[in-house]
Amino acid sequence: MVETHKLSQINSESSRLKRSIILFTVFIDATGYAMVIPLLPFFSASFGVGAAGLGLLMLMFALMQFIFSPIMGNLSDIYGRRKLLLASIILSSLSFLMFTIAQSYWFLLVSRILSGIATEVSIAQAYMSDITSDKKRTPGLGKVRAAFSAGVIIGPIVGAALAFIGYWASGLLAVSLTLINLVFAYFFLPETIEISESIKKKLIDKEKNLFQGLKNAIKQPIIPSLLVTFFVVSYAYAAIPILVPYVSQEFFGFTEFDLSLVFVFIGVLQFITQGFLMEKLSNVIGELLLIIIGIISISLGIGLMPYLQNIILFYILITILSTGSGFVRTSIPGLISKTTSEKEQGKYMGITQSAASLAFIPGPLVAGITYQYISFTAPFLISSFLVILTLIFIIKVYFQLEKSKTNLSVI
Repeated sequence: MVETHKLSQINSESSRLKRSIILFTVFIDATGYAMVIPLLPFFSASFGVGAAGLGLLMLMFALMQFIFSPIMGNLSDIYGRRKLLLASIILSSLSFLMFTIAQSYWFLLVSRILSGIATEVSIAQAYMSDITSDKKRTPGLGKVRAAFSAGVIIGPIVGAALAFIGYWASGLLAVSLTLINLVFAYFFLPETIEISESIKKKLIDKEKNLFQGLKNAIKQPIIPSLLVTFFVVSYAYAAIPILVPYVSQEFFGFTEFDLSLVFVFIGVLQFITQGFLMEKLSNVIGELLLIIIGIISISLGIGLMPYLQNIILFYILITILSTGSGFVRTSIPGLISKTTSEKEQGKYMGITQSAASLAFIPGPLVAGITYQYISFTAPFLISSFLVILTLIFIIKVYFQLEKSKTNLSVI
C-alpha cells in the first residue's frame, strides 16, 4: 500500500496552532459566502432576471461543488493540502471580485461557478484529519463545520448592514476578507503531508479517470451506505430554506426580519452542536449512535413541523432538527475518515462533500414543486420518510463493522 508521510506532530503545540488557523480560514470563507448569498435574489432581479435565473445561479454553484469537491480533495492528496487550499482561496477571491464588479447577470453566473469550484471546506477537513488523532478526529471535523456555521451566522448580518451602500460593498468586503485569509494561510499554514515523486506518480496514474475515486469509494465496505445516508440527510436539510419560510409565513405571519432571526438561530444551534457537543458525545457514545439519534431527530423535526401550529413548538422542532443534522453531518465524515487510509483523506472528504453538494440540487426544487402542486404537507412528509429509511443503511454499517471487527469505538 502506498502511504503518505505526515509532517505534523499530532497533539503538539504546533498542531494546535494549525487547527486554529484552519478554523479561521473556514470561518472567513463562510463569512464571505454568507454575506453575498442573501443578496443574490435582489442583485439578479436588478438585471431583470426572474426565479429561473436565480435557480440557475444556485444550480451552477451546487453542480460545481459536486464535480470539483472530489477532484480538489484528490489533488490535495497528490500535491499537498497547502497548495490546493491556497488555490481555492484565490478562486474564492476571484468569485467575490466578479460579484463586486458585476455589470450583468452573466458576471453573477461566473461568480457562482468560481465559488463552486473553490472547495475550501473539503480540503480543510482533510487538513484537520491529518493533524488529529483518531480519538479527536470527529470532534476536529465538527469544529470545521462549527467554524463554517459561525461564518454563516455573521455573514448575513454584515451583508445586510452594507446593503444600503450597494451590493458591491458586500462583495468588496468579501474580497478583502478572502485576501486576508490568503495571507494568513500562506504565512502560517504549513504542509501536513510529504509525498515522494514516485508515490505522486502512482497516485496520479491511479486517479486518471475522473470518476475513479468514486468507483474506488463504492468498493469500500461501509462507504456506500454512509454516502447514501449523507446524501439523503443533506437533501432534507437543503429543503429547509424553502420549507421553513412556508411554515413560518403560513402559521405565524413572519416578516423578512423574523425569518432572518430563525436562520440565525439555526446557525447558532449548528455552531454549538458541531463545535462543542460533538467533542464530548462522540467520545462517550460514538459516531454510529450519534448518526442514529440524528436521523430520528431530523425525521421527527421535519415530519411534525406542518402539524404543530404553535411558535414555541416550532422553535423546539427547529432545535431538534438542527441538532440532529449537526450530529449526522459531522459524524459521517468522521467515521469515513477513521475507516479510510490516511493517504486518501482528501479524496474521501471531497467525495463526502460532493454527495452533500449533489443533494442540494434536487432538495429545494423537489420541496418547492411538491408544496405547490401536491399539498402543503407533502414535502415535509417526503423528506421525513426518506430520512428515516436511511436507518436501514446505518444498521448495515453496524453489522459490517462488527463483521470486520473494527477496533473503532463507534457504538
